[in-house]
Amino acid sequence: MNGLRFLLKVLLHVLRTLAYGWVLDLADIVKRLLEALKKLIAYLKLPHADRDEAHKGCDTIDNPAMHRPDPCIYSQEYLLKLGLPVTWDNPDIVIRKGGVPVPENALEPDTDYVIEATIWNNSYEAPAVGLSVGFSFLTFGVATVATAIGGTSVNLGVKGGVNHPALAHMPWRTPPTPGHYCLQVKLDWPDDVNPGNNVGQNNLDVVTPQSPAVFHFTLRNNIGKQDWFAFEVDTYTIPTLPECPTQIGPDDRGPFPERLRRIKARHDKSLFPVPAGWIVTITPPQVSLVPDAEVDITVSITPPAAFAGTKQFNVNANHGAGYAGGVSLIVSTA
Repeated sequence: MNGLRFLLKVLLHVLRTLAYGWVLDLADIVKRLLEALKKLIAYLKLPHADRDEAHKGCDTIDNPAMHRPDPCIYSQEYLLKLGLPVTWDNPDIVIRKGGVPVPENALEPDTDYVIEATIWNNSYEAPAVGLSVGFSFLTFGVATVATAIGGTSVNLGVKGGVNHPALAHMPWRTPPTPGHYCLQVKLDWPDDVNPGNNVGQNNLDVVTPQSPAVFHFTLRNNIGKQDWFAFEVDTYTIPTLPECPTQIGPDDRGPFPERLRRIKARHDKSLFPVPAGWIVTITPPQVSLVPDAEVDITVSITPPAAFAGTKQFNVNANHGAGYAGGVSLIVSTA
């Protein structure tokens, strides 16, 4: 009799598990998956530098197969996200004709040139062999549509090693229509440590100060919704880099957030205001645009009467969600 009761008890337990016990277990599994997904989403939203800090308590996998390259170029988009000022006269993009650098404002229509891009690697451990480099041009302005020129590949060495930096070259025949164009270079690597620093743009115009110097560029709304656009002007240029020291100094040590704080202090936008005596007028000063709409922007820069030389101005456009892009304008008496 006791054996029969035991069998009935086991049978009831099995039937209960089949009836609804698996539902409880499934609910627990789903709950755990949602918690893991929530943590993953929160991690992916962290800035690149903060992700590195989040790994401090983790074990390090010291295996060559885990080393990843970080190909990069002077990327205005990435630097602006870090809160740093930028110049749109990209130091890593040069136009040559017969091997000689040519000013972008002096390009002739329907003429053959060669674009040269300098590409860097932030990784000391992993090269990028066969790195894809794409070239395109845009009409002069902010967020304008790109037209593909072509692509090539380079073998990028590790930081400080052979093939670093690497030079990518692309033949380009300028459009037959006269006008001012800006260039864009995009790096493509499938396992990039930081893909956010892979796009660089050269967006520069030079005008003589004919009381005043007048520039025109196109502003396009590419954010997918109607918004207001306004402008900020500064005179930031990349400072002369010091000689590389034989040892890493205190300012180059410490976690990335601390090093970024020191970098921001040296490159603070407030240190590069429009100088006294200069008058910069932007027309219109702000504008509302529907998606994909374009408007012509006029910038008038009047120098002091005694001005002689060259002065750069960076005009950056912002909308409600952040920055839209910008151009660098140079007033030169040369």
